[in-house]
Amino acid sequence: MSFSYLEQFMRQWKVHLKQQLEGFGLSYVEVEGDDQLDIKANSLTYFACLRTTSQSIFNMDESRDELAWVMLEKQLKALAKKAEIGTSSLVSKLHIEAPQILIRLNFSYDNEQHIIYVS
Repeated sequence: MSFSYLEQFMRQWKVHLKQQLEGFGLSYVEVEGDDQLDIKANSLTYFACLRTTSQSIFNMDESRDELAWVMLEKQLKALAKKAEIGTSSLVSKLHIEAPQILIRLNFSYDNEQHIIYVS
């Protein structure tokens, strides 16, 4: 089964998110239905944990968690677009199949800005 790069990147975030939530003693909560809503809800829970345990964040409320989600989602969408273009180019130049190209993302938390950077 082939997934779009955005779906693949969201799945990578979900794996990372589950690991990070475990570090806070929390479980990833799944509700039957929409995986995207589960990812967002669990991300907001994770961001709230980060915000409330961070020593360097002052005067940030839960609205900042929503902003962190929006910024993460925008980064994943932009990277997915780049991946689609880059994959097409590699396939034509190297004469390989698109499924042979694997892109792994790294997620890092900036505790001063309360955002996740994706690379």
